[in-house]
Amino acid sequence: MRAIIRCILLAGLGLALGGCALTGGWREPDLPPPGKGTVVETARALIGVPYHTAGESPRTGFDCSGFVQWVYARHGIRLPRRTDDQVRSGRPVAKADLRPGDLVFFMPSPKSGDLHVGIFDGRGGFIHSPSPGGRVREESLFAPYWRASYYGANRVLSP
Repeated sequence: MRAIIRCILLAGLGLALGGCALTGGWREPDLPPPGKGTVVETARALIGVPYHTAGESPRTGFDCSGFVQWVYARHGIRLPRRTDDQVRSGRPVAKADLRPGDLVFFMPSPKSGDLHVGIFDGRGGFIHSPSPGGRVREESLFAPYWRASYYGANRVLSP
């Protein structure tokens, strides 16, 4: 009987530890309640969430447009799901006039024509879900890669 109990306990321990290995130590973020705080605060709370192709939830991970759509939805603002549609949301804003929460767009590869989107942080950077293998993070608009691929920005929040 002791041997059976020991096997069950070891199996349970193995499953519990195996689950940690699968998540890579990531835990779900502590988020402000919907509609509380700012868009930038909500985006920052998601730093560390894994990238997931076609992802649109902090539980499963985000791609870039799913991240932006989810953050804005927490503040009662509906945005389209695809980056190509998000670039037509709101009104264009000059880079020099960016405000916290503005959407910033990049075209990393002009050959593909694919766009990437993030949320301007108000301090010269942006928060985004970068690419497979990455995690939501904050980066500088002035980094050479992002400066070279900057495409434009839109304001979807009221001034």
